[in-house]
Amino acid sequence: MVSNQEHVENDQTITPYFTVDGADVLIAFLDAAFDASVVKLDRYADGRVQHARLRIGNSLMMLNECMADFPANTSQMHIYVEDADVAYTSAMRLGAKSIMEPNDRPQGDRMAGIVDPCANVWRIASKKT
Repeated sequence: MVSNQEHVENDQTITPYFTVDGADVLIAFLDAAFDASVVKLDRYADGRVQHARLRIGNSLMMLNECMADFPANTSQMHIYVEDADVAYTSAMRLGAKSIMEPNDRPQGDRMAGIVDPCANVWRIASKKT
């Protein structure tokens, strides 16, 4: 569901911003893999994503489609989810590439790693119980 609010309350100090080749693909992936919701979506006249704001859990992120003046870049994110194994399996079904299967980490998290369809790296973690 898209809500074109002009202002979004955001208590974060840092907000990730992705510039990608395939913004609509990334939005669909984030929705399906991490239950992202689109908060704001602006498009150029040709339909490409000019600016999008998405909420995942209690965090806001932004993204846009790359252009000649703003080339695509890749990012690395660490995301906490309810169940890292379930999120990893879901991401793999959605076309992600695995870089680390779910495993128990020394710091006390269960963690996996994937690369999304736009080449961004996601470290998917959940607290071990």
